[in-house]
Amino acid sequence: MVDKTRIVILSGFLGSGKTTLLKRLVDWEFGHGRQPRVIMSEFGDFDVDGKILADERLQVSSVVGGCICCSNRNELFDTLNLIVKKTPGGNVFIETTGVGDPAGVLQAVAPLAGPAVKINKILVVYDASQHGAEGQDKILIEKQLMTSDIIILNKTDLTDHNIEKIKADVAGINPLAEIIPAVQCEIDIAKVLEGETACFVTDEHIDTASAYRSFAFKLEPRLIRPKFESWLKTLPPEVVRLKGFVRFAGENGIFEVQVSRGQNIISPFNTLRWMDATLVVISHPVPAEKILDGLKACISPNQ
Repeated sequence: MVDKTRIVILSGFLGSGKTTLLKRLVDWEFGHGRQPRVIMSEFGDFDVDGKILADERLQVSSVVGGCICCSNRNELFDTLNLIVKKTPGGNVFIETTGVGDPAGVLQAVAPLAGPAVKINKILVVYDASQHGAEGQDKILIEKQLMTSDIIILNKTDLTDHNIEKIKADVAGINPLAEIIPAVQCEIDIAKVLEGETACFVTDEHIDTASAYRSFAFKLEPRLIRPKFESWLKTLPPEVVRLKGFVRFAGENGIFEVQVSRGQNIISPFNTLRWMDATLVVISHPVPAEKILDGLKACISPNQ
């Protein structure tokens, strides 16, 4: 008799650490001799997180170009339904877009719950380093926190706020969720995945995508690193996330770029395959030229 398929939903705002958590969950599954399945949702048209997670052992289904809590809900249902029918049993991890509401994802997958499928847990990653600085994204972040079984207070090593104060503030939004402080989403996975979700499905109409824009572009020329690093510091406040891969003049290999509300990280990306240099920008509505004009000045003239 085949075990139930267990659905685990991962949510959290852009740059909070969802993909880091997903990598830990996947490695934990492999470490226990199991074959996890992953559905990754990318708000933009290029699957950056899928490239980061790439593992030849892993079955990954990507839903791109929208948000699975609203605009791409039917595609999520169809993708998950196919997985359940083809390979029943085991864990299916669904990583939402950073601008998604887990309540909408729960609405989309709930019809599959039954004798063969259970919704295991809804995990929401909260960026403790940005506590109190959410600005116009505050309402969405609070919605994410409200539909969760477990809230992971990530990046506690990077915050100037008192952790107990952050826990109290978050508990005020969702007093029923378990709150776990963490650094780089290091948690007790076995304990986190115990039981079944206590979140319930609502009939609320959910549309988070309309408040955000996304565009992706390939970068065939190499960039001048100092100019690029300076440009990242001048991005307009409407930009809430920038990520992707670039190549620099005079340097070998490709580099991963992660920018999230003032935190800029550029690191070598280990891959044996050729990859296009591509950047994805997610922002509140802003003319693309306002962002791209500065990037053009970073292109190396020696191509």
